[in-house]
Amino acid sequence: MVEHITERFESVLDEEHNRIIGRLTKGVDLFNGIIEVCKKHGITSGSFQCIGSLSNVGYVQVRKDGPEKLKYSDSIYVKNPAEIIGGIGFIGLSEEDALDIHYHGLFVDSEGAISGGHFLKGEKPTAGKVEYMIHGVDNVEMRRGKEPIWNLPVFHFSERG
Repeated sequence: MVEHITERFESVLDEEHNRIIGRLTKGVDLFNGIIEVCKKHGITSGSFQCIGSLSNVGYVQVRKDGPEKLKYSDSIYVKNPAEIIGGIGFIGLSEEDALDIHYHGLFVDSEGAISGGHFLKGEKPTAGKVEYMIHGVDNVEMRRGKEPIWNLPVFHFSERG
């Protein structure tokens, strides 16, 4: 077990199973915080789950764009506090070799409205805390690259060499 406590997060690494469990503190952006934890523990590929409260949420949802095409909606912003009630994210490398996250989540806001979708970078500061579990993957590389149908960067998976 390897434990780290900072002003921004708490984390404990279960080395046997390559899992990290912990929490992000108030005001830390969800993606930036998860990336900080991954850097601290040397995770470059994996997945994560989390629950907790956010001050606001920025996300997009899938939409039809003609009979056989899909696209993302314009950015949607919920300015009320919200509770994450489910979701999963992937951790990998961007096209520029930086840690990157792809997360789809479900949340309920302070007015009781339930929604969800593809969360946006930098648009999710914690309101109180977010508790998380990260599952690192050692033998697989996850790297962003263009996908021909969406024409957007998506994770591609390969054996780490």
